[in-house]
Amino acid sequence: EPGCVITEGGRLDSKVKGSLVPGSCIEVVATRMEEGVVRGLIASGGHVTLFVPPRAQRESAVANAIIGGNPGGDGNNNNAGGRMFAMPVPLGTYQIIQNGLSVTTGISSSSSITLKLPLDTSVEIVETRVEDGRVRGRVCAVINEDGQKVVGYERAGSMGSDGTTTGWIHLFEPNQRWAKIICFKGGRPVGGGGGPSSRKRRASLSSRPIIRTGEH
Repeated sequence: EPGCVITEGGRLDSKVKGSLVPGSCIEVVATRMEEGVVRGLIASGGHVTLFVPPRAQRESAVANAIIGGNPGGDGNNNNAGGRMFAMPVPLGTYQIIQNGLSVTTGISSSSSITLKLPLDTSVEIVETRVEDGRVRGRVCAVINEDGQKVVGYERAGSMGSDGTTTGWIHLFEPNQRWAKIICFKGGRPVGGGGGPSSRKRRASLSSRPIIRTGEH
């Protein structure tokens, strides 16, 4: 959402230290309620507003101060449905949309490459992190378009703390995408399809959720 600003402290009237352009990726390490607004502490330092609940649910009109990034704003952009400034990046099954995508042993894109993934391969992403403004995903399984596991992946990958074979890939950055989500963790397809049980499941997030500011 345009107007998402970074402040030095958690309070809404804290000094502004910068702003985020739509599509920016940030790693949120903690959240808090401040004057009825959901605020997030980001890994790189500073706080941002994640969500402004509907007017009736907010504790104070001071929340209007953050609307549009205008400290003295009148809140004209607020509406009865609230306002979302950022969205979480979900875990689940992603489809590779760029041929030859590298799987690396570590979070850093400069770590050793263990495998190259062909176009349309599906991967299970169980964790996400931000590196230099780019979202990276930890892979626990790689599946070909025909539904078969990629031969050699178990031998090529490293072992994660949960005992599964793992590696890391690029998912997206503000102006480029390497993979797209096709099914949320828990089995709910993108677009809301699936049976009754799958519709009841909600997308899971990593313990250190990645937040992407809204795009229009």
